[in-house]
Amino acid sequence: MFYRVTANLHFTEPDEANDFYHDCQVALPKSDTINPDTISIEKGHIEIHKCYHDEDPTKPCEVINEDSTP
Repeated sequence: MFYRVTANLHFTEPDEANDFYHDCQVALPKSDTINPDTISIEKGHIEIHKCYHDEDPTKPCEVINEDSTP
């Protein structure tokens, strides 16, 4: 058995978003990859985006950075 934590948070301040992303980067190496080296591999994964859902017209999100477990 394993435990999964999921967070999908929105910030209006870039510093707050970057601080939280950094906290996730610190936690990422402590997490496990499930079924490594198999077709059923499940990696831990984090992303930070610029989102434009509150604008009119909206436009697609921009991935600023992403990381995953090995």
